[in-house]
Amino acid sequence: MTTTRRDILRLALAAPWLAACGGGNSGSGQERVIPTPIAPDDWETATPDSQGIAYAAMQSVLDTGAAIPFLYSMLVVRNGKLIGERYYGGAQSSDLRSLASVTKTVSSMLIGQALNERKIGSTADTLRTLLPKELARTPNPFAADITLQQLLDMRGGQQWDESARQLDATGAPDMTAFALGLPSDGAPRGTVWNYSTAASHLLSPILSNAYGMDALALATRKLFQPLGISQTAWSRDATGMVHGSFGLQMRTRDLMKLAWMALDGGRWKGQQVVPASWLADSHKAHVSGLGDDGKLVNMEYGNLWWSGVIAGYAVVFAWGYGGQHAMLIPQLNMAIATAAELNVSFLAAGEHQTIILSLIDGFLQMVRAG
Repeated sequence: MTTTRRDILRLALAAPWLAACGGGNSGSGQERVIPTPIAPDDWETATPDSQGIAYAAMQSVLDTGAAIPFLYSMLVVRNGKLIGERYYGGAQSSDLRSLASVTKTVSSMLIGQALNERKIGSTADTLRTLLPKELARTPNPFAADITLQQLLDMRGGQQWDESARQLDATGAPDMTAFALGLPSDGAPRGTVWNYSTAASHLLSPILSNAYGMDALALATRKLFQPLGISQTAWSRDATGMVHGSFGLQMRTRDLMKLAWMALDGGRWKGQQVVPASWLADSHKAHVSGLGDDGKLVNMEYGNLWWSGVIAGYAVVFAWGYGGQHAMLIPQLNMAIATAAELNVSFLAAGEHQTIILSLIDGFLQMVRAG
């Protein structure tokens, strides 16, 4: 039998009812599996009940995820313990998954480190200062006066249509030149929010200039190694420049490490990895009034992080095309990570995103109900 998207959405929305009725694998006679200890550099596991989450709710959402054919994985961490983990459609915990635009948020973390280490002076610095050689090769007076903060908040003021031109950017042989060459949108600089995979790529050459190494080498040294992340890949354009706005791949378990570290004020196992002040600023709304996406409402943006409200909880999250998520729920001291099929149309990616958010909403509604 073919499962339609409407059927999938219905199943996702039904998750709270499954738990309430003892559905899924949560019957009273169900034997509860005690988690197996894992490697020291990976996650410590715990039962949901031990961290204040009903076992039935956790099992219900993980079981419901199996009805979503484009979902590959879902992980839930509370209080620093992995309490839920499931892989679907033949996926495994060892798989590297593309993070899509979650890459942008990783670039933002690296920028925060660079500012803290005085490798970059200020978010008020312009591209004229940050990318002088690149602008000499691709002169554009308008782009030269874009500030780092405007890049981080998607308010650089360049002409761009993400839905129509995304492939123009991602397929550009020299993505830096492509992004620098975009003209003004005609509005006063910094006044219009316009999501741009092209413009946010420029964080990669900015970081490369600041440290004298490319973004992958920098991220490996400054971010991944401190978190015990050893398996990654990151795409490059034809010039060899790492893509600053997409193309990073890692295991979902490692994406969750980034999420939990960010939720815990930039700390991992007692070590400060990303400045707490940078994350605090990033998790504030720099741009408001971005509307709703299904169950996610009151969407806002800042420093390449999204925020909003889902199931009545304020959330901050990194968001990638098609349903890649690293979602922080501070009120619950919880993080949720998902990986999903990336090679879909723009329309399908939006539909998939809505369905996965409905799945998360259903779980959080059960948590709220106790």
